[in-house]
Amino acid sequence: MSVDIPPYTGYNIAMRYFADCHFHAMTMNHPNFAAFFGSFYDSAGALFAASTAEDYIITPQLIKSKNLVTTLENTLTAFERPIGETYMMMEDDLAGHFSTKGKEQYAPLEPYIHQGKLSIRGMDFDRMLMIPLVMDFSQDQKALDKLYYSFRAEDKLLQYAADTVEGMKRYYEGHPDGLFEFYPFIGIDPRLHSFEYLEKLLETYVDTSHLFHEPHKVPAKPFYGIKIYPPLGFSPWPNDKETLEKHRYLYDFCQRNRVPIITHCDDQGFRGVSAEEAWQLTDPALWRTVLENYPDIVIDFAHYGKQYAITSRGSLQSISMRLRKQPDSPWFHTIISLMEDFPGVYADLSFSGCTEEFYKELCNYLSDCSEEKRKLILSRTLFGSDFSVNLLKVESYTQYYSVFENSPLTDEEMLAAASINPITFLGLKEGHKRKGFLR
Repeated sequence: MSVDIPPYTGYNIAMRYFADCHFHAMTMNHPNFAAFFGSFYDSAGALFAASTAEDYIITPQLIKSKNLVTTLENTLTAFERPIGETYMMMEDDLAGHFSTKGKEQYAPLEPYIHQGKLSIRGMDFDRMLMIPLVMDFSQDQKALDKLYYSFRAEDKLLQYAADTVEGMKRYYEGHPDGLFEFYPFIGIDPRLHSFEYLEKLLETYVDTSHLFHEPHKVPAKPFYGIKIYPPLGFSPWPNDKETLEKHRYLYDFCQRNRVPIITHCDDQGFRGVSAEEAWQLTDPALWRTVLENYPDIVIDFAHYGKQYAITSRGSLQSISMRLRKQPDSPWFHTIISLMEDFPGVYADLSFSGCTEEFYKELCNYLSDCSEEKRKLILSRTLFGSDFSVNLLKVESYTQYYSVFENSPLTDEEMLAAASINPITFLGLKEGHKRKGFLR
């Protein structure tokens, strides 16, 4: 049964958008593998806590299974191709160009993209608003100088940004009638850059107009938000005075221009420090000081604060939530608290939404909330996929959408997360045509 889609609150937008607010497209040249391998100095407790988590990104069950090689090969195919080809592959997947290899229960009756629209649960969308996240894999020169084969740190960020822009142009050329429109976020770790670099980066690359760009065109300032990634060593409110000043410069820019931030918020993923330090830095409670100083800043806590390590879920509250089949991660409840206290706090469903159980737990929690609290949470929830990292848990981009479609969320709740809330989060509105587009 089709759903009558209401107009976006506060905006008169002709197009209907379905948004993936969190995904990654990169090649093997972009990550900082030196930092990644250097991070494996974890305590025995941290290693045990991660390795025994049932839903962790790579589990002993996966390593022992016959599907390990196939899963890794499937994931790496998305990292081996140029970014533009990855974008086209994602759309082709939703358009039914690939067939499932044994996951028939997740195959939609019709491809999600057909007849020139994306259709899910009978709701049709004209365009897809896509937010690829560029990571700041900049390297610390001091760390590199300790190596025998030391070399001058590369500017991985600008190259990754350039490759992302080139990928968008390649997609627009290859899929001239495609549904994707890109509003990427650029990663920034102020610790690793000078004030001059930060100023130039923000001025050159970050769009502050809040206008939808022309279809199939890449604007001169192609990035619409900032990506933060604590597991690489970023602290939201560092003790070092000089580093804190650079952080504050970034926060001031974001609040003044209403530029949204997405920060990683689960206890797994690519690390540049030990697991224990990464978990300490990722704790969303650390952002309360930031929000108290910048109360109007707009920030999305990715993955809804999902914690997998068993040592993080041993409190009485976590045990109680687990018995009630509700989210048992302390970080989840911290994020909800921040939503209640600050108007710009959001959370997204990326990667956590790989499993049906996550949606069931979230809906169980919402059913116990007051109507006011429930409405607040649902108005701050964003759909995201975490493609192509999520291929370690799902077979395909299509399967991830299938899990979302078959979740206990109502049509209105799904519409809010995937269509209405993302427009509000980005602060986008239609306006005058702009000049200065890259051809």
